[in-house]
Amino acid sequence: MPSPAEFHYNDFLSDSEDLQIPEGEFVIYGTVYAHPQHADALEAIYAYTNEHAKSEPGTLQYYLVRDADDRNVFHMFEHYASRAAFDEHNSQPIIQKLINEDNYIKGVKAKFFSP
Repeated sequence: MPSPAEFHYNDFLSDSEDLQIPEGEFVIYGTVYAHPQHADALEAIYAYTNEHAKSEPGTLQYYLVRDADDRNVFHMFEHYASRAAFDEHNSQPIIQKLINEDNYIKGVKAKFFSP
């Protein structure tokens, strides 16, 4: 069973209200597993979200990068000023489309930490 600070893919698909995410400043690190046929498209989406996150209020750092050895794996590091900033980031149409429609993502494993 995952710790309260850890989530897996089914949690990722559910409402973030169910996750034990800190209200104040926090970081997320983890791994995203892509379906092989969608890994290149997912990389393009992450290039966009990496750039877009630079202008999001409350998103302090945001990196999703493709693994050099396993091209179906992406590593994430996200740093938010607050839970509200995280929720705002995740409410964007491109993020909602990834979560709810595209089936690009096979799995996610991540942990939340307060700095």
